Order: sequence, then structure tokens, then C-alpha cells
Amino acid sequence: MTVRMRLLGRVSIEQDGQPPTDLPAKALELLSFLLLRRDRAHSREELAALLWPDAVAALARKYLRQTLWQLQSALAAELLLLRPGWVRIDADADWWLDVDAFERAWEASRDVAGAGLTGMQAHELEEAVVLYRGDLSEGSYSDWCIYERDRLQLTYLAMLEKLMGYCEAQHRYSQGVAYGHRILRHDPAREVTHRQLMRLHYRAGDRTTALRQYERCAEALDRELGLAPTAGTVALRDQIRADRLDAMVGVDPSGGPLIELQRRFDQVQESLSALRQHVAQVVGNNPSDVWTDDA
Repeated sequence: MTVRMRLLGRVSIEQDGQPPTDLPAKALELLSFLLLRRDRAHSREELAALLWPDAVAALARKYLRQTLWQLQSALAAELLLLRPGWVRIDADADWWLDVDAFERAWEASRDVAGAGLTGMQAHELEEAVVLYRGDLSEGSYSDWCIYERDRLQLTYLAMLEKLMGYCEAQHRYSQGVAYGHRILRHDPAREVTHRQLMRLHYRAGDRTTALRQYERCAEALDRELGLAPTAGTVALRDQIRADRLDAMVGVDPSGGPLIELQRRFDQVQESLSALRQHVAQVVGNNPSDVWTDDA
């Protein structure tokens, strides 16, 4: 039985096309955490302290056992691997996760500039941004969830920025404009996006709207940040006004600021993951050494 789970936007769990499965709030939070950190095992002590930080250790562990039982009872597929000291998602179980598909699409094109995307890479990104129905686990405000929410939102905006570059290169101007408007809904003062929109409108033959986009940019920067447009944005406006836009004005060959920021975010994550593995080895808590067949 396939379990389809969506964490982007409102959390939803569907099993073989049946109505969404209802789970208590703590069970949903535990499942969401395990799914987002599905690449490794988690100690029961870690999970108990994470979900019930104000409870004494013994009571927190009791709550964890009860919550794990609720998950096992509600989910027809065996999603969880339970061991005396550890819990993790079973990578071989029959499940689909929107975040997993979303991140796989990003990994396939993360280091490719928008203009250099293949048709297949662009198609995968287009499908991935459709999966982003809203920010991660809407309504949850745990510290770990806020961190993951910011990370995935940054990835989403980087995908849109990359797709804008692809659309400009492929002369799909109206679609590129639509992607730009999505970015501005999250970050109205994103100057690089305003510049991309100015170019897209101009290349579509609409110089008037391109110049209006400059005015929107100036208004947003003043309203949100108390700043004026940078010299690069002013120069782009002047070139559009004079009908002599250079072919590569404003194009970032590295793929764009959002993409570079996401790349650095990923590097930090990789460093943290390596540090966790090192600590586990030092204290002798390698899950492969302690797991048994006991439930």
C-alpha cells in the first residue's frame, strides 16, 4: 500500500487514494521530523527531548512510545524502523513524499545556470514548483520546523529564479514573468527579480511595462528597505528607455544570487551532517552497531 505524504502547505497523508489520514498533532510533528531527516536514524532520547522539551526524561520517553504506537497503528505501510535506541524512516517502504521529489529536482540542476538548463531539467523544476503548495507544515512553529521551512522556501525561490533565466533564453517571456511574480509575492523588494522582469517584458516587446516594472521596483525598495534602486537597475532602465538593451545585461552567469545563497546553505547542511556523524562515532552511538531485530 502506497502512502503519499505532503508536507508543503497543509500536511496531508493519503493511503491508496483514501481520504487523508487523521493523526494527533504530536504524531504529525514526529512523522514530519523523521521524513525531513530521513537520511539517518534518530535516538529516542533526541526525539523525546525535541517533542517534549518541558517534560522530565522518563515522561518524555513514555509520550514518545505512545506517539510511535499511534503512527504504527494509523499507517498501513511499515514506514518506521523501530529499534531499542533508534527510530528512522524505512527507505525501502512504499511511500512518496512531496519534499523528497522537490529536493531531487533541485539536486539535478542546482549547479546549472537557468539559461543552461536542458529541457528535461527545466521540466523537472516546473513540476517541483507545482509541488510547493505553501510553506512547510503550515501552522507549526517549532524551531526545527522554522529552520526547515526557511531552507525549503529559499530552494523554491532559487528554482523560480533559475526558471526565469531558462524562460528568457527560450523566449518564453510570459511564463518567465509569471515565475517572477511568484518570487515577488514572497520578497517584494527582490531587486534582481525586478530586473529580470524588466528584461522579460522588454524582450516580449512591451517597453512600457518594462519601465513600469522599474517604478514598481523603486517603490518596493523604498517601502520595504528605505533604499533607492542600485546603479545596475538604473542603467538597465536607461537602456530599455533608449531601446538598446544589451544581450546579457544583468545576467548572473553563476545562476543568480538566490541560487548562490542556496548553494551556501547546502554546504552548511553538509558540514553539520558530517559533524553529527563524527560525534556519533566518538561517543560510540553508531546505529548500525546497536540495532537489533527487537521492536
